Amino acid sequence: MLTECSKKSCFPCLGYVLIVLVICACSTGFVRAQEIGADLRSLLDGVLNAKETTKVRTLRNCAYTQQTTIKDVGSMQERFDPSAGLGLEWQLLRLNGKSPTEQQFHNYEPKPRQRHPAVLNFEFIDIDSIQLLDKSQSKLKFVYKVLPSVAQSLNQQVAHELTIDSNTGQLLEMKSIARKSFRIHRWTHVNEYENFSTFRFEEQTKGTVLEQVTFKLGVKSGRNTLYREVSKNFSDFDCTHASISEDTMNTDGDQINDELDSRVPLDETSNSHGPSIR
Repeated sequence: MLTECSKKSCFPCLGYVLIVLVICACSTGFVRAQEIGADLRSLLDGVLNAKETTKVRTLRNCAYTQQTTIKDVGSMQERFDPSAGLGLEWQLLRLNGKSPTEQQFHNYEPKPRQRHPAVLNFEFIDIDSIQLLDKSQSKLKFVYKVLPSVAQSLNQQVAHELTIDSNTGQLLEMKSIARKSFRIHRWTHVNEYENFSTFRFEEQTKGTVLEQVTFKLGVKSGRNTLYREVSKNFSDFDCTHASISEDTMNTDGDQINDELDSRVPLDETSNSHGPSIR
């Protein structure tokens, strides 16, 4: 289990590493990738286009359950429900598979500004860079780059893929992975980086939601090493009260603005101390 030293003082640049890595662009070395035609371009536009603002506000008021698991640390199950009232949106349900004690309930503090899994944003994708990698009877797999950013120097390190159901046009998966280890700084070596997300259609929201995201990161800085594997699962969506007026709902709440940046897990370090609530 990581000590406070290994989490903080031993890795002063880890926060920067996390921020830079999750916005880095993909490698261009896919020899099988093909240019996409107008029909596939239209399909992708339907999958990746942002929702209208009014729809976003409604979706942000949908309740859901979030299960966070940190390898070798523990797990936490929480429920987000804006209809509970301002300041009461988050409720602790389970801690390491057990009902929380009274003291754990008292100590519980949800991480602020968590992203809503029903509100997705793909504006970081360079639409013109998308190419078809593989096609089957049931799936279409594409590779893409992200728009130029401060992480431009990592373009050759991390590859990005997205998979769509060829019959329904439903987004199924997004994956970012470093094919080999690389350096982010002279003193910081990234041994492993992987971000894998799955999506599905949710009847309650009448649209695509993030179902699960798994984030893996292995970093070596000097003599210190850190490995983190975090997974988040989202379920039990309920939009029964989502259309209640903004005067009676916490439309801002702890949600991050309007949208979820689908490149990244929902803050890979979020609730990192949660499973150890005493």
